[in-house]
Amino acid sequence: MRIIALLVVLLASAGSLPPVRAADAPGETQYLNFQVMTGLYGYAGPAPLPGHFALSKGQLNEFVHSVIQAVAMTGDARNKLGFTVGPLCFDMSDDETRQFIHDAFTVARENDVAVAFHIDDSMCWSQRKDLISNPDNIETADWKQIPNTGRRADWGPKPTQFPPQMCFNSPAIEAAVKARATLIGAEVKKETDALKASGKEHLFAGIIAGWETMIGRDFDTDRPLGYRALSHRGFSESKPPADPDHERVQVVKEFIELWAKSLHVGGIPAEKIFCHIAFTSQGLDHQEKTQNTSHFSPPEVAFSASYRPGFSTYPEAGTIKRIHAVLTQHDSPRWISAEGVNVSPTGMSSGANMETYLGQMFNHGAVLVNVFSWGIGGEAMRNNFFRRATEGPEALAAYGKFLQHEPLVETAATGFSPEAFQDKMHRVQKDLPAWVQKTGQQALVMPQVAKIQALIKDRKFEEADKVVDNLLSLISSPEKK
Repeated sequence: MRIIALLVVLLASAGSLPPVRAADAPGETQYLNFQVMTGLYGYAGPAPLPGHFALSKGQLNEFVHSVIQAVAMTGDARNKLGFTVGPLCFDMSDDETRQFIHDAFTVARENDVAVAFHIDDSMCWSQRKDLISNPDNIETADWKQIPNTGRRADWGPKPTQFPPQMCFNSPAIEAAVKARATLIGAEVKKETDALKASGKEHLFAGIIAGWETMIGRDFDTDRPLGYRALSHRGFSESKPPADPDHERVQVVKEFIELWAKSLHVGGIPAEKIFCHIAFTSQGLDHQEKTQNTSHFSPPEVAFSASYRPGFSTYPEAGTIKRIHAVLTQHDSPRWISAEGVNVSPTGMSSGANMETYLGQMFNHGAVLVNVFSWGIGGEAMRNNFFRRATEGPEALAAYGKFLQHEPLVETAATGFSPEAFQDKMHRVQKDLPAWVQKTGQQALVMPQVAKIQALIKDRKFEEADKVVDNLLSLISSPEKK
């Protein structure tokens, strides 16, 4: 029925605990970082110079200067301003990786800001012909073991096609991870030793070992993957696992642990290594995720003795509450926001201000908040909704409060509620098809459904909310039944 198809489109397109203060973690710096991304395929950032996969020192310096100029302070060893460099990926050569790390530390020292590193653990690897040419390193969707067509990343209205999803536990991939992570660890160790000698050890914020680590889906078919990894765990069509989803979750966690342990071998303390997963929804659909629909990266993979937990923290309805709850279940460890800003990828505001957004993390045990979208697109995109949320006056004031040790006050959202809007959308999805079938009045509601769709597309969520209220009132009215 057309009405059901439109509802699917609508849903596809379209917070708490006693605070843990910095004083509860004596001597541990809290970092407010801003992510700078090399504009590789699929990543929003300045393009590298021709023939390179990393940004130059000059490009890093330009980004840092823009942040310092706007924020107007860099903080101290307790609350520190910083930047996060990434992606460090397999497409980079060893030499370029070393240079990228060295340049980033140089920029940090010269500008008195902290630096963190963000590793793309499995997406950008097409330049590694030694790895990608071997089918044993590429994931499959069933026991026929046919390599996948590409990794699907739902980072926008249209999915992005990355190179094929790698098999996390193939011997060659494991060897490559160990080699690259050990190299990164050793290079960072050289730089942090120099920082320590000059009393500037706090300028190293840490390493994020992964970029929403998961076993992605096949691009052409949208089927879940992981059967190559299952075969490497000793399973087969004639000897299947009792719980294939659980086995693939273990594959993901062991992959993150391999990166972390290898970074530690290179010289990075475990408390400076963080994972990065996204187990909450990234849009309107906030249904509880299964192991499969979370791409085998449910919240439990974030907790390990080898690294600290890190999450994407875009403020979809209930995201921060769910992260707080998961942390509480694991004895409230220190953690990070590995990626996020105070607006949903759909363009929907969180309903709260940036001070509240930061407070929901820093007041609750976060040691690093990595803010995305600063400067993306240059002048042409200055009015982009991500940029407004990140660089607007209210956000700048919140950054200043944090860096000057002023309390971050968490205030309840007023007016439009993204969480309530999401709930109402699910009520429409649930009740409207049956109402249409019972009354036969599809023509009466189709204009409103189409209007909601258009408003969501234009990111006019408050107007869409009013239309949804009218629609729910109509289908719940006794005289219309």
